[in-house]
Amino acid sequence: MQQPPSSQARPRSGHKPVKGVFSIESQKFLGIGGIGRAGQRLFFYAEQPADSDQVFMQRLSRDFIPTGTRRAISREQLFTQYQPEPSIYLNKVVPVMRRLEEAVSAADGHRERQELFAAEFEYKGVLQLDEEHVRAAFGLGLTYLERQEKHNADVVFHKIMRIDAAFTPEHKHLFNEFGIQMRKLGMYDEAMRYYSQAYRLCDTDEHLLYNMARTLFEKGRVKSCRAMLGQALRLNPEFPEGRAFLAYLESLARGEAATEPPLSAATLEKPPGVLDEPPPAQGH
Repeated sequence: MQQPPSSQARPRSGHKPVKGVFSIESQKFLGIGGIGRAGQRLFFYAEQPADSDQVFMQRLSRDFIPTGTRRAISREQLFTQYQPEPSIYLNKVVPVMRRLEEAVSAADGHRERQELFAAEFEYKGVLQLDEEHVRAAFGLGLTYLERQEKHNADVVFHKIMRIDAAFTPEHKHLFNEFGIQMRKLGMYDEAMRYYSQAYRLCDTDEHLLYNMARTLFEKGRVKSCRAMLGQALRLNPEFPEGRAFLAYLESLARGEAATEPPLSAATLEKPPGVLDEPPPAQGH
């Protein structure tokens, strides 16, 4: 279960966004189109994104983890049909969510240090508790890619494509990073698929367009590569890596011995400005 970035923005209604646990008797839930056994009390995690008047509900698992399909309802429905359960949220949900995030951070640290089997173990531990944990799923897939286990990575990312929570702008850089790793392994079509997903989440990032151009260049599609760079430079005419890459393509077209476009500080930026490396000095 992923938490969105904190924000001071309020929904259009002007109320403070909702986040917590709410319950409802199963008879009532059945009456409003739900599924459950009569005589139960059902518990849900409710979260209202900033700048939205809708509240998204997910059932709590037996481990007090939000899971399954998110269902949107209005604030009015939430407060008239559901009972707030602050003690369950504070004493059960918050601690388990914190433990999951700490475990994912530990796994990320292992992966950064190339301790890839330890990273796999940590990510899998999180996914055993929350099979839809987006960061853990991406991390496991990236771990497999770094071990060049293409089949295992592809299995993981097919699962990601079925997780609704993955398709939010905050996860754009994860699709982008996965595309970079796939491109490095020569999985060009797969890389473009994940870049395209990132682009659907945010179509105003010149770094992402650069990375798509880099992959098209590897595929030998220089004309499409140039068009993608042109799109990046329309977004940001001063984009240094884009200008250097375009100059590199022009020098290749003239038959000159091109040097690599230089790396700059922007190449080392954290998400969302995740940049692939420049193309090699020699053309294809």
